Amino acid sequence: MWLIRFVLTGLLTGIFSSLILMAAETEEQGPGRRSSGPEGQVTGRLIDEESGEPLMYASLVLHAEADSAMVTGAISNESGHFVVEDVPTGEYYLVVNFVGYPQQKINGITIDEDEPSYDMGTIEVAPDVELLGEVTVEAARELMEVGLDRRVFNVEQELTAAGGSALDIMENIPSVAVDFEGNVSLRGSTNVTILIDGRPSNLIGLSGSEALEQFPSEMVERVEVVTNPSVRYDPDGTSGIINIVMKEEHDPGYNGMVSLNASTGGRYSGSLNMNYNLGSVNLFGSYSGRLSDMDGYGHNYRTSFLADTTYMDQYRDFDNEMDSHNFTLGFDYEINDRNTLTLSAGSNGRDRESLSEIDYYAMDPHRDLDDVFHRNSFNTMDNSGYRVNMAFRRTFDEEYREWNTDISYSTRENIRSEENEQVFDPAFGSGRSNLYENTFTDGSSDMLRIQTDYEHPLGDETKLELGGQAYWRERGSDFRFYDFDHESGQWENNEGLSNHFVHTERRFSAYGILSTILGHYSVQGGLRLEQANVEADQRTTDEVYTSNYFSFFPSLHLRRNIDQAQSVQLSYSRRISRPRGRQINPFPSYSDPYHISSGNPNLDPEYTNSLELGYTRYGNGTTINPSVFYRQTNGAISRFSTMDENGVNHTTFDNINYEQSLGAELVVNQQLFDFWRATATTSYFYRRVEGDLQQNVLHNESYSWSARLVNDLRFPRGWSAQVTGRYSSPVVMLQGEMKARYTADIAVRKNVLNNTGTITLRLSDAFNTQRFQMYNYGDNFEVDSERRRNSRMIHIGFSYRINEYERRDRRDRDDMDDDMDFDEFM
Repeated sequence: MWLIRFVLTGLLTGIFSSLILMAAETEEQGPGRRSSGPEGQVTGRLIDEESGEPLMYASLVLHAEADSAMVTGAISNESGHFVVEDVPTGEYYLVVNFVGYPQQKINGITIDEDEPSYDMGTIEVAPDVELLGEVTVEAARELMEVGLDRRVFNVEQELTAAGGSALDIMENIPSVAVDFEGNVSLRGSTNVTILIDGRPSNLIGLSGSEALEQFPSEMVERVEVVTNPSVRYDPDGTSGIINIVMKEEHDPGYNGMVSLNASTGGRYSGSLNMNYNLGSVNLFGSYSGRLSDMDGYGHNYRTSFLADTTYMDQYRDFDNEMDSHNFTLGFDYEINDRNTLTLSAGSNGRDRESLSEIDYYAMDPHRDLDDVFHRNSFNTMDNSGYRVNMAFRRTFDEEYREWNTDISYSTRENIRSEENEQVFDPAFGSGRSNLYENTFTDGSSDMLRIQTDYEHPLGDETKLELGGQAYWRERGSDFRFYDFDHESGQWENNEGLSNHFVHTERRFSAYGILSTILGHYSVQGGLRLEQANVEADQRTTDEVYTSNYFSFFPSLHLRRNIDQAQSVQLSYSRRISRPRGRQINPFPSYSDPYHISSGNPNLDPEYTNSLELGYTRYGNGTTINPSVFYRQTNGAISRFSTMDENGVNHTTFDNINYEQSLGAELVVNQQLFDFWRATATTSYFYRRVEGDLQQNVLHNESYSWSARLVNDLRFPRGWSAQVTGRYSSPVVMLQGEMKARYTADIAVRKNVLNNTGTITLRLSDAFNTQRFQMYNYGDNFEVDSERRRNSRMIHIGFSYRINEYERRDRRDRDDMDDDMDFDEFM
């Protein structure tokens, strides 16, 4: 029944809105309402009274003062600005409507021949809060807002990620998925760039998934998904960008927020944000820490089609313990009304211990046991990084004209060690010595980036943006592999596996963007030019590989505002994925006797052309956002596996010839009842890959879909709840398939301490269904695998706002960079 109500409500809302619009456009001229004089316009800007954030796509309707008849209207843009055009001379009042906010009426608007333009300035709108005795009803902002080039998800009310990390939030974002290893994918592709407050995550010394795992979910204000970024952004990440916007406060005086969380799975986290505004100087600082204990198991069953068909059964148990800490200190200094300087510094540390136990059972063609052995691995990691940042902002007397410069430097060290022991069962062969192996890795990463951006308005409806970036990064890995010699009783360096690899990258780029309004159309076009110089130095063998290439990246964004509640968006961009780290290091990497991988230093970057068409409709209690997209990649970088005659699996990388993706998405947000709001998301993907890899012609295509349903329930006396369900269908890859996945989360929240504190109770993976199953194959092998971890847990969290701390987001810097997974590079 609720599904029928869901569909009927959306249809009725759309019809009702269309009838109102038609009536407004065709209504005859009434006395005192319209005249035959020249037409003017009403302008202004809408912002949230508490947070100062712009109200995007609010509905504004102009009424005649004399008879209250509707005359015309408009919707606000991404910055909250609006222009009501074609207004005849007369006296009017304006009605502002935005979901989650009370309707606001503004009188005293006059348009005459002497002053045909009326500027209302900045209009502050307060959220809808009704106090009914002890019952408090709070209306939250829309879960999703749609901009010209992005979708914004306001996640501060996300209950089913409470007590978790920012990585848990990703599970509830449409178009985004997280795999067993914590890798984030966007529309089925893991080639996505992750930003923290508009800056690449590696500027804080962490890769994307590492950064998301380190920050508690309570520190996140909103998530911005940009599937077709403009040339203002770096072109890395062929599937797009995910920007995580953290909470911050700039109100006068001191304020802050503290959060504490614990779970039954041995996971604990806490965070503290503090701010002290002294007028021209604003001091800010934050700390976040996490303790995590994750255990689980895995199972692989491999069939090898060699001279004889043989089988290998593997069972793995693992336990990972991790602690992480992140500090940030900084200040904003308003030199004068036009110049602001920001300096900040931070550090982060991440320690991890991992224990893995694997049992191997080798079987002959009759599935009788042929060999049994056991492998233990103990891994430690000590990861620490530091960063400094200086930002300068210059504004001018001319509105919307400004210049920004950002200089960032970060350094990071990663020390790893691993002890391996392989024990053979004497019942399947006597006289065999057990294997003992130790590995040590000294890793480092240093990066410097200088970015400058300039915006200049060209009239009232056109803007020019220019910018440039210089980027340098060096990453090194000194890997040493030792075998234990039973005869000498000594550890000996394995020169066939030990190696020292250094990867250096320098990039210089410049861009230009022209944005304008042509009637009902908003148009933005840009071009970015880039020169990249890359050097891969395998110092063990004195081999140096260089790659110097020039690239161009156009982008185009077009939006048509159909009426106050509807718009259509069309966008195009060209993007790049660069080979990196382990993908290009030719030295073999050894994980166990049956799995060896190596990189390909001759890899080329892959280029992707992306086209997207979207539609957005806002109604009373309903938001509908369908979209379709198409991506074509030439020379796509792909992992490729083969098996030799001894049953050893060899993995490397190569550029396949062609990859094609086509998909459709639908996001519907519906107020079902006064206390119940539901958000349903469904995505459908078609993917085709084909290529000639090492004289093997491969071809694969897949059809997959996913769905999410988020139910937000709000009750009297500060109680609220959230129930979330997710399903992902099987996904086909070049050499295999990932099986279907599904899970559900439940959470309850209570406001306490006069609404300055909240207590949250959450049950993750309520039915204990979260597992990752895969099927892989090659010319002479196939593997079925399954992995699980402790996902069903009870979480409890408490947060407290100090001195009425409000959620404010930093001014986003539209900088970005490549998001290199440092673990992969190691």
